Amino acid sequence: MDSFDFLTLASSGQPAKLVLDMLVILGAAAIISILLRRLHLASIPGYLIIGAILGSLPFGIISDPSNVSQIQDIAIILLMFTIGLHLDLDSIRTGMVPILIVGAVSTIVGALVLWPAGMAFGLSAPAALAVAMAFSMSSTAVVLGILHQHREVHLVQGRLGIGIAIMQDLLAIGILASMPVLAAWHGVKAGEGDEPSGIAQIVANASLGIGGILAMLGFARYLLPKLLREAAWGGNTEGLLVASAGAGLGAAMLTGWLGFGPALGAFLAGFMLSNTPFRFQLTGQLGPMRDLFMAVFFTAVGINLNVIEALQYWWVILIAVPLVMIVKASVTGATIWAGGSTAAAALVAGTLLAQAGEFSLVVLSEAKRKGLVGDREEGVAIALVVVSLMVTGSLYEYAKKNTARVAFIKPAMWFASPALRGSPMPAVAAAGVSDPGGDHGHPALPSGQDEHNGAVAGSEAPAVPKQRHVIIAGYGIVGRNLAEHFAASNISYTLIDLNSDTVMKQKKLGRNAVYGDATNKDVLESAGIHHAEAVVLTIPDDDATLRACRAIREMREDVFIAVRTTFLSRAIAAHELGADHVTIEEVATAQDMAVKVMLELNKRFAPKGDSVPHL
Repeated sequence: MDSFDFLTLASSGQPAKLVLDMLVILGAAAIISILLRRLHLASIPGYLIIGAILGSLPFGIISDPSNVSQIQDIAIILLMFTIGLHLDLDSIRTGMVPILIVGAVSTIVGALVLWPAGMAFGLSAPAALAVAMAFSMSSTAVVLGILHQHREVHLVQGRLGIGIAIMQDLLAIGILASMPVLAAWHGVKAGEGDEPSGIAQIVANASLGIGGILAMLGFARYLLPKLLREAAWGGNTEGLLVASAGAGLGAAMLTGWLGFGPALGAFLAGFMLSNTPFRFQLTGQLGPMRDLFMAVFFTAVGINLNVIEALQYWWVILIAVPLVMIVKASVTGATIWAGGSTAAAALVAGTLLAQAGEFSLVVLSEAKRKGLVGDREEGVAIALVVVSLMVTGSLYEYAKKNTARVAFIKPAMWFASPALRGSPMPAVAAAGVSDPGGDHGHPALPSGQDEHNGAVAGSEAPAVPKQRHVIIAGYGIVGRNLAEHFAASNISYTLIDLNSDTVMKQKKLGRNAVYGDATNKDVLESAGIHHAEAVVLTIPDDDATLRACRAIREMREDVFIAVRTTFLSRAIAAHELGADHVTIEEVATAQDMAVKVMLELNKRFAPKGDSVPHL
């Protein structure tokens, strides 16, 4: 088929129109991303704005609005899968229970406070409760994006933001399960394809749904790691990726069939995968895809926003957006403070979580499907979500600059949890040192590194090593020999290998081992690249070695890199990419073979009684 045939197909074929609409979304997202990067501005508000512009253009650059809805549905599934995969429980493991309790209490109280506000805007009691529960959810994508952008994942607001976001996403199970009950309360009669409105049937369906979720989690907990281990056998990263993606889509289909929506299943699948030994390899492979899905999803949300209709209810948006964000920031901040945190940390974390999020859109869509809200109410609610997402970044910056205003408030001592303590700013800023540059006096740290102690996101190694640390990539004969020498010299080391059996065995022996490819920056971070003195690449693959050299040197300019290559030409390339020492197999073989052959020949041909010359 030539290009003209394709253009003809594009003018008449629905699949081609879907592709063209996808191309428009990607092109617009790419343009706005480049522009905002130049201006050092957050990208998510830009995606929403450019999407709203595309959706409002009079000449119909989008061929079919239903295509955008399909693209948005696919993007939210894939986005929630990658968000779940990137959530790092290890980074907030200490004091996890208090943070989750704060998340549950603040979310429930926030929904209860917003409930009567929804009724004041004319919604029925069950519809107002459904909308209030939707707005009680925050955006995990925005929270993670802001924290990574400012390198604050390991500060107190990072621990709180991620922990509370996790709790809210898990509460989505109960919120979605409550929709049939609210629909029955609202008086919606079951239609074709919907569940009967009888209480007994509603309870039975809810029990079936929750039972299905628990069964899925049990499978993910006990059987999924074994399945992934088989998929990754022999260093098969492609099989690992395919199996993981299949698990995510399967979970999405299951939760969709159970009535919870596919986005929840995708998130739970990613979240369960994040607790397997393969998470670092997967996050490195899927990390760029998360940014792609985020761009597509938020641009599609902007396109689906009916700007004309939203402007008709501008007064509702003008009142409701500040109301929702103030209520959420106040309730979340007060709950955090009551748990023993400082007022400054509570202010920053509460503002970080003040917006609505991805699951808000999922809950609103389900509420509409159950007949709780109509098109008009859903459209206005989506506009509220979009505006709250746009202003979050600016409000977060404002809150950080005004922490001194609440410094006089002492922490509550009712439930003084150490996990909720800490300064929301790096140490130099907390000490009151002037920082006109805006970096709080800290040099640029690698992504995921803790400004306080150099900890790495997801690292299994100690945050501050007490002894020298080396990374060994490849645990074959060469790697084992090096590990023995390092152990004898009291040098700590972390192994990286693509053999899952080797990694499991070394972990059982008490050694630090990470499954993954040394060319993967997430894997290198988990192995402790930011505090390692040296990285030794013993991989019997020259191409992989060169890619690993490039990745390591991009992350650390000062670390010592020793590599093994097969040929002299590859050794030169390794030096150009930053390797400090190269062992060339053909040269080492030539030298070792010459010595041993000459020694053996001297033994055979030396006159009897003569000593063998020393070589």
